[in-house]
Amino acid sequence: MAVAIFLQAFGCLAAYLIMLDSQAAGMMAHLLMQQLSYYLLGCTFIILSLANILIKRGVSQLKTIRLPSLILTISIAAVSFLLIPRMDYLRDTALDAGMPVMLSPFANYFVTLNSIAFLLLCAQITSGTFIAWRLSDTQST
Repeated sequence: MAVAIFLQAFGCLAAYLIMLDSQAAGMMAHLLMQQLSYYLLGCTFIILSLANILIKRGVSQLKTIRLPSLILTISIAAVSFLLIPRMDYLRDTALDAGMPVMLSPFANYFVTLNSIAFLLLCAQITSGTFIAWRLSDTQST
């Protein structure tokens, strides 16, 4: 799961570095984030469910992954189901008016949403790494 989150971040970064058009790169990066979010949400849900079951059965070491799992779930859902569709709408509205989104009247709002999406992607990387670290530490003890 942590590898998938790093690949998601690397794919988003690669789209911006490879493509000359920043608007097309943003569209590609957001599409990649949305597609990987289904896999990541499934993994996080399974980890959280199994951790809760095992905690009830007496494995108290897994209590430390509850909060990062919830943070990861909320940040993935917020980016994929709230922010990216709103940014797509702003981008489509600007393109219908015949201009790129950064030259439209919605440019400041789009930059704000894009910054929040980037911060939540950083939270995903941190949470996913912490979960993987805690799970590998739990297995070794």
